[in-house]
Amino acid sequence: MNISGLIKLAGEFGGYAVARTITASRPRILMYHRFSQVPHPGHVGADEFEQQVRYISKHFNPVTVSRIALALHEGKTLPQNSIAITVDDGYEDFYSVAWPILKKYKAPATFYVTTDFVNGDLWLWPDQLRYLLERSPESENSFDFGLVSVKTPLKAIAFEQSFWHINQVLLKVDNAEKSECLAAMARTWNVDLPVSAPEGYRAVTWEQLKEMQAEGLEIGGHTVTHPSLARVTMAQARYEILGCSQALEQHLGKSVRSFCYPNGTPDDFVAEQVELIREAGFSCAAVAFADSKEHQQRYAMRRHASSSDQFQFLKAVSGVELLGMKLRKAQRETRYE
Repeated sequence: MNISGLIKLAGEFGGYAVARTITASRPRILMYHRFSQVPHPGHVGADEFEQQVRYISKHFNPVTVSRIALALHEGKTLPQNSIAITVDDGYEDFYSVAWPILKKYKAPATFYVTTDFVNGDLWLWPDQLRYLLERSPESENSFDFGLVSVKTPLKAIAFEQSFWHINQVLLKVDNAEKSECLAAMARTWNVDLPVSAPEGYRAVTWEQLKEMQAEGLEIGGHTVTHPSLARVTMAQARYEILGCSQALEQHLGKSVRSFCYPNGTPDDFVAEQVELIREAGFSCAAVAFADSKEHQQRYAMRRHASSSDQFQFLKAVSGVELLGMKLRKAQRETRYE
């Protein structure tokens, strides 16, 4: 039996409860992205999410990310077994699928939104990539787009693998190169790429955000256009961070808000940008990975991935994943202070 099998077995016989007790004073942050009414690749289904929120409400104390930051870095109070549920990007399915469940269980959460996405001025480039690949030629061919090559037809069984591979390549280039690559796909394949997000890729509206904020949701910043901040100039980074804060305040009023780096790896922001996050008034900032350093850095608070994979959820929420990282002394360098 491999290590995952042993963890599952131990968890079924009280291991998750033991881990929860050991890590009761160590708040964790869970990370989600997309939701759907029924199970769908890349999404957490409504029934799956409700099961997870019910579990959190029974065994933990759900809080916002800002409340964790204020407790750890300013001495505010925080209950034992605190868990923050976070959701990135700003998709409408948070409002239609996830929020009713969170309200049902009175579970606070933090929703990180990309402000120009909410404005309707853009749709997120990974969605554009998926949209294009779904409309790629059925004929047998090979297309070279400079950054990536695509062999068609994209068979259903290999679609997600192809999407993920191209996605990872485009993550590492600047916005101009990425946009040109996607535009080249659209031209070559004669696909009309909509200016605003089509059904299935749409953002929440400002009115929906106002409604949820009034009901207790923390709405955090996720930049204006969702670039990797390490791949823009400092002037652009200022626009992305302060412009995001200003848009949130303009539409939703003043509030305590945290920030979340797009993509969120150590390679997706640089030291000087932390001062911009402070200047913008954000309470803290979250990354998209976890390690043994937890939340020692206020502007690089660690998050554990959660998904429809119940085993991953239980490892993350119970503290088993954190204890494993502590044991291995797993750390990723985030240099900013």
